[in-house]
Amino acid sequence: MKRFGAALLLFCCLAGCAPRQEAAHTVDFFAMDTFMTVTAYGAAAEQVAVACEQQVDALEPALSRTRTDSDLYRLNHAAGAVCTVHEDTYAAIEAAVQYAALTDGAFDPTMAALTDLWGIGTEAAHVPPQAAIDAARAQVDYHDIELLGDRQVRLHDGAQLDLGGIGKGYATDKVAPLAADGALLAQLGGNIGAFGVNPGREGGDWVIGIADPDDHASFIATVAVRDRSVVTSGDYERFFEQDGVRYHHIFDPATGYPAQTGLRSVTVIDPCSTRADALTTALFVMGLEEGLAFCAAQDVAAVFITADGQVVTSDAVETACAFTFLGADKGYRYVA
Repeated sequence: MKRFGAALLLFCCLAGCAPRQEAAHTVDFFAMDTFMTVTAYGAAAEQVAVACEQQVDALEPALSRTRTDSDLYRLNHAAGAVCTVHEDTYAAIEAAVQYAALTDGAFDPTMAALTDLWGIGTEAAHVPPQAAIDAARAQVDYHDIELLGDRQVRLHDGAQLDLGGIGKGYATDKVAPLAADGALLAQLGGNIGAFGVNPGREGGDWVIGIADPDDHASFIATVAVRDRSVVTSGDYERFFEQDGVRYHHIFDPATGYPAQTGLRSVTVIDPCSTRADALTTALFVMGLEEGLAFCAAQDVAAVFITADGQVVTSDAVETACAFTFLGADKGYRYVA
């Protein structure tokens, strides 16, 4: 659910502190409905970067629900029949169900009916009638996903799977092992994976910027990380306006409407990009108070940006990264 706007900002933030060494290779490509950039460092840099692109391309038919040749498309059109899916499809669904249960449904991978209804990010974006929202909500319930083992899955009660909420995180985790003999910076849409030692920075960390929701060309904080993913969900990534009201793409499964929790964005820093991907959405839906309580209970490193200009970090941020607040001159207030 992270799109090009966030990715472009993070690329610009990284450009100023990118490592410089001869054994580096970058590939730019389009996959999973967004632009991606991978830079590998080390003796096998070119081979690693190309292998990353190939890995992501290979995952697309396993994780896409719109491609008619994909497992998700087949599963969503199986009318409740059991489907045997690719091992990556099964693993991603299994992870999605795990994080849905962990967040008590604040993240839910069966949101396809709602996202299709609203059409946010398309020319058909509109506020649907309440009756249509209620009907779509009736199809949203991760409990309707039945994992039968041996790569077999069944959907109940008209549930429709959409793995867009964790797909890029899953892809980031799949390319991470390719950095074993060097360093790798993977920018897969709004998911940033920084692996190995940054050869261009003393101490070896990678510095990644967190976007100012009101000015995508600048940022309000940076996090210095290593062997971590940094994932952001924000209300500025995909939205439309109707009758003077702004509607964004992060839906609250409980209401069927874009989540109105007083947040502009949530960034999660985590070794597991799949987990970070799911939790950015869930924490946005929870809101600041509930989100911070969840972070404390689950040891989640998260940065919240509120609509009233606060930048709030969970306790786990202190150990997950080196956090630098840069938003004072933009009117933000840091609350540790």
